[in-house]
Amino acid sequence: MRLLRGNSGKAGKRWFVAVILWIAVSLPLSAFNLEPITADLEPSGPRSVVTLRLSNSYTESIAVRIRILTRTEDREGWEVNSPADELFTVYPSRVVIGPKGIQLVRVQWKGDANPSQELAFRLLVEQLPVDFGENKRAGGSIRILTRYLGSLYVLPSHAKAEVRIIQTSVGTDKEGRKGIFLVFQNQGTAHTILGDLTIEVSAIGRKLVFEGDSLRGISGENLLAGSKRTVFLPLPPELQDVDPSALEVNFQYEAVR
Repeated sequence: MRLLRGNSGKAGKRWFVAVILWIAVSLPLSAFNLEPITADLEPSGPRSVVTLRLSNSYTESIAVRIRILTRTEDREGWEVNSPADELFTVYPSRVVIGPKGIQLVRVQWKGDANPSQELAFRLLVEQLPVDFGENKRAGGSIRILTRYLGSLYVLPSHAKAEVRIIQTSVGTDKEGRKGIFLVFQNQGTAHTILGDLTIEVSAIGRKLVFEGDSLRGISGENLLAGSKRTVFLPLPPELQDVDPSALEVNFQYEAVR
């Protein structure tokens, strides 16, 4: 299963909330809140557990399902996910929350007690389209089903990020622009957010600085442990035919979890 491109965000805690419109008959709006949306778990011991708090904000009972997904990234920043429920104990994994009610859900890691690097997962908590027949109203209405996509990290105490540029090449992008392709890799053992990324490219007495919108798609993005990301930077005509070995590339960023 492939999810939308994105990151875990500011301070490593950005998250996704999707809403699905379900046309129903005589049903009021219904939604729930989830806390926390991101959590770091230790591979073993008392901190290998996180307790989720689900609260129903409305006046009708709702049904909610909790699932865990694996999380990997390709070089373009797209996530690939698959079920990982067998690596966690989720109790209860399906709940009915009454009007204005609260439900606590326990999520515990039960996989490798000594992983060599941080392991990243997605926490998928979604409202199910169940009609409990409460608060019937005449006519139709639109019900909003809430879907949270949070982050779980199983984090060994020694884990640390280390981002490097491992490949530089000159070529043409899909739009026909000539420039430089850079391959970043997080060779460390923990994820990091590439906050306020700046890339400097120097050759034949010229220095180009790329930052902000020119680095959209990588600046501020989450680079998981071991993952790679390819970045294209357009070059001016006088640098387009320069041998890649003559290009000096430096970068800096604010490392954020």
